Amino acid sequence: MKIELESTPSFGMAVITLDVGEQISAESGSMVAMSTGMAVNTTFNGTGGGGFMDLIQAAFVGLARKFLAGETMFVNEFRATKAGQQVMLAPAMVGDVRAFPMGDGRKITVQATSYLASSRGISVDLIWGGFSMLFGGGGAFFLACRGTGDLLINAYGAIEEVEIDGAYVVDTGHVVAFEGALRYNLKRVGGWKSTFLSGEGLVLEFTGKGKVWLQTRNLSALVGWVSPLLPA
Repeated sequence: MKIELESTPSFGMAVITLDVGEQISAESGSMVAMSTGMAVNTTFNGTGGGGFMDLIQAAFVGLARKFLAGETMFVNEFRATKAGQQVMLAPAMVGDVRAFPMGDGRKITVQATSYLASSRGISVDLIWGGFSMLFGGGGAFFLACRGTGDLLINAYGAIEEVEIDGAYVVDTGHVVAFEGALRYNLKRVGGWKSTFLSGEGLVLEFTGKGKVWLQTRNLSALVGWVSPLLPA
């Protein structure tokens, strides 16, 4: 599998070239174009095998991801029937796309709305971020991604990588993903006055050693800026 990223960071798109039999799963609606003859299968956005109970489990997980985490309920699986077939993937929002090679026990935790695609061999599990995250504005659920293969994430704006060794504070609306070794805690940006008047609200304080990936723009801020301009 070969992944090339184009038009980043403003209008990122992934061009994925597959060998025969290779497969990649992507968020519903993310396909831009593909080679003719490629096999496409649509399934629930959840885990499961081929049995009836596996299908029921996958349906429940897919529903949870849609209504609790803001993802699509279904994913599309693209499988090459011959070598050299391509599929182009892009997120709904303008912004960056980044590819991560996975393996050797690596775990990346992704903000649910930042997941774009993953190759076969990557498990993507919905995890609860804690009740405090309900008030953070960035979503209360994350996706724990691990396994061997390739992971694609997207962002609103450009993606910036920060190496943490100790503690680091990030606005909740700018978190895209972080390495599994990092721990996080939701807190106020300052005192109550700063929390309500500064416009920063709540933040995540990461501790430990690892990488965190940030998006340079905040979707909630965009919504807040556009809403007063809309006709009543």
